[in-house]
Amino acid sequence: MVAPVSIQNMANMLYGNPFAYIDGMGAPYNAYDSMANSYGYLNPDMYYNSAYDYNSAALANTQAAQTEANIQNNKDMQTLADYYAKSLSPSEGLGGAILGMGVMGAVMNHPRYLAHPINSAMGLKDVQKMFKDPNIKALWEKNYQVMQEAYFQMHKASSRQYSKLGLFRKRYSKAEYAQLKSIMEKALKSNNIEEIAKASETLKHAYVNNGGYFQVLNKIRGKEIPTVASRIADTTAIANNTKALLKTPLKPSFKQALKKGGIGGALLFFGIEVLCGAGNIKTAYAKDKEDKAAGKECQNYGKKQLTQTIVKGAGNALGWAAGEAAGIWAAGALGAKIGTAFGPGIGTIIGGLAGMVGGAIGMWITGKATKALVGDDVANKITADNMLKTEEGQAQLLQLTAQSAQKDKEVDPQVLAAFNNIMTQYA
Repeated sequence: MVAPVSIQNMANMLYGNPFAYIDGMGAPYNAYDSMANSYGYLNPDMYYNSAYDYNSAALANTQAAQTEANIQNNKDMQTLADYYAKSLSPSEGLGGAILGMGVMGAVMNHPRYLAHPINSAMGLKDVQKMFKDPNIKALWEKNYQVMQEAYFQMHKASSRQYSKLGLFRKRYSKAEYAQLKSIMEKALKSNNIEEIAKASETLKHAYVNNGGYFQVLNKIRGKEIPTVASRIADTTAIANNTKALLKTPLKPSFKQALKKGGIGGALLFFGIEVLCGAGNIKTAYAKDKEDKAAGKECQNYGKKQLTQTIVKGAGNALGWAAGEAAGIWAAGALGAKIGTAFGPGIGTIIGGLAGMVGGAIGMWITGKATKALVGDDVANKITADNMLKTEEGQAQLLQLTAQSAQKDKEVDPQVLAAFNNIMTQYA
């Protein structure tokens, strides 16, 4: 149907109100509509409803398509953000946990291996010769705990004869090392387990802290620096320590193993969890503050993240303590067989690492349990969602997601589809 065009309407279009033209349905029509005017020279009937409806519909379709594309793009970016947030708390395998946490625990208990790896390797030469006697194996089988301690203390002494900076402990002089070596050699040749225990405790007591740091500290405190000679002469302390070592059961109970492990490792891994989680706690509380400023309901993300961090830290501590004790207990039960089968050196290493491996396994198990209990850190999602707010953040999110996807062997197909959709737009 064609709308009637009167002289009044034409006059109004030329000289008057451009909104005065009324279409055939009685609705006002804007003569200066940009879409209609674009056909002014090609379509003499540009004022017909058919022309107006066609162009408006095309514009509406374009806008709808753009809106739909924006919605889909937002969904895809949110999918990538959720995937990235999840990747911030990866699920660690048992092998990785043993390698990572076990090594960290070993270094924590024996930092000299890390500080002086070359000296530690060179120190094995003298020790292996001293413990090469076939009679040592028989002693090891019946007195596993004492023989392992003797090997360990002799290796510490042998390693300390070589050059070092001396920040905490000075290098042994030739005379000092010769005296300590002679004490252990004499005890081993006696085949007397009491003499070996005494020699072990003598070397342990003589392992003095006399480096530069302690010299300054003791000078400030007005105390004398202990010497190797003074410690060797301290027969009372050596005798008491020897009795305690000889009382160590060949197969300790779990309670005794737990006591031997101590709380050092447990406190360390609790502290590491809290220290590493400090940034997440700050992020979560910042989100609460932001929501309050915007008039939104506070979700208490800060308290949730704080609780998650503490629970995970406590789980680490409990897992390490229980696992380390289990490892020490197992090593005690099998220690004699291990030492007899592999010899003093390998036996000592296995016995020393048993607690570390056990602690790593225990912490891995409790880590799984605490994650199931409290879930992924809430700060991870906050961090990922914050990246969606800026173009730079979105670009970084795409890059990080691509890197994470390359490492992840089994990527969710939905994540890959979202990533491909976004990259197609950039192409």
